[in-house]
Amino acid sequence: MPAAHRSITHEKLREVTDAMFAATEEDLLGLETEWAVHPVADPVTRPDLGRLLTLADSPLPEAGRVTVEPGGQLELSSAPQPSVSDAIRAVDTDAAVLEQRLTRLGLRAESRAVDVRDPVRILDQPRYRAMNEHFDRQGAAGRWMMTNTSSVQVNISNDPADPLGRWRVLNLTAPVLIAMFANSRAVDASGATWESARQGIWWNIDPTRTRPVPMSDDPSGSWLRYALDALVFFIPTEGPGRPGGVGVSESMTFRQWMHHGHELGWPTIDDFRYHLTTLFPPIRPRGWMELRVLDALPRAERAAAALAVATIGQSGVREELHERLPDASDLWLDAARYGLRHPRLAEAATTLSSVLSAYAPQVADTREHADLLEAFLDRFTARHLTPGSRAWLPLPIDLTGAGVRRSPSTPPSTAPVAAPDLACTT
Repeated sequence: MPAAHRSITHEKLREVTDAMFAATEEDLLGLETEWAVHPVADPVTRPDLGRLLTLADSPLPEAGRVTVEPGGQLELSSAPQPSVSDAIRAVDTDAAVLEQRLTRLGLRAESRAVDVRDPVRILDQPRYRAMNEHFDRQGAAGRWMMTNTSSVQVNISNDPADPLGRWRVLNLTAPVLIAMFANSRAVDASGATWESARQGIWWNIDPTRTRPVPMSDDPSGSWLRYALDALVFFIPTEGPGRPGGVGVSESMTFRQWMHHGHELGWPTIDDFRYHLTTLFPPIRPRGWMELRVLDALPRAERAAAALAVATIGQSGVREELHERLPDASDLWLDAARYGLRHPRLAEAATTLSSVLSAYAPQVADTREHADLLEAFLDRFTARHLTPGSRAWLPLPIDLTGAGVRRSPSTPPSTAPVAAPDLACTT
């Protein structure tokens, strides 16, 4: 909560961001997966919050943690695991138990990266109320992000021997991963088409907190500048871990708050740490690397994506990718729009696939998971298809405010086209 006088310095803030990129003692990996949830008897309505909270309070066999997102999405977070295969097994086990509990409550969870129900928020905590109001001032996409999007997130430790290695390689490969694993093909209200409408929605909200962190030789400094220049939408007033706070309606960056204060007071180190939790770049440093670019995926594709990310993060693989991968680091928006229909992304995906095929069997501790990744690459990537290639969702909002453009290297037509029936079931 704010202080009566200025109490933090740039040097103190730098200590916080430095810690986000520090080497870790253990090399761990965790998965987070989200599902859209609806009542079986009335799929167009939202689930009852009380029922969802009972699921969040019930322990799971692999110690996964269940949280409820603003629109009633369920998020399952695995405990950190020593290997990617352990993380996949833990999530699969807990997800199966969670599905049984949902069924008993008359609910169904679906691996739907974009939900087309009306964007209704069922959580009314002060943070989410302030976030909702902040995004509403900028357009419709923020409400959709909060209530109607779901993803798979991979959390991977900073390499104990090379703590910046994974930061660099994940930023290099993230646009390619967006394109390969896109699972929310849609046509928006303007007629623009998207392979990952979920990513398109994220690209349309407050750019001070959702764009990639600029790459530099000083990642900690880049992250600090990014955080200082991001808008503040909520000021906690009850201390760490407490829900109370006040929404900020005026345009105020953290840098401005730090230098000029606010009627509630001056920010503290705890306020800065909290502010970092409200920032959502595609790769977020937290003392580990948090990859946030993957659409919600069915079980087999989720395992393939997790193994792909874990393999990309390995020493030796990172160096090979920096040497061989065609540069797609500027194609974040193009990846969401065109996926593997973009020639440079398709070329990069082909190169990445060959590297994954060579190294993933050594990273997985079971042949099953390596086979799932190889099957994914053969079924989708080799054919320039994605898990969402089966159907087009009608999206009743216009996402062209994100600077949608037709790249000269992109196929001239983006009209919906028929695709083979290759989508995986939920």
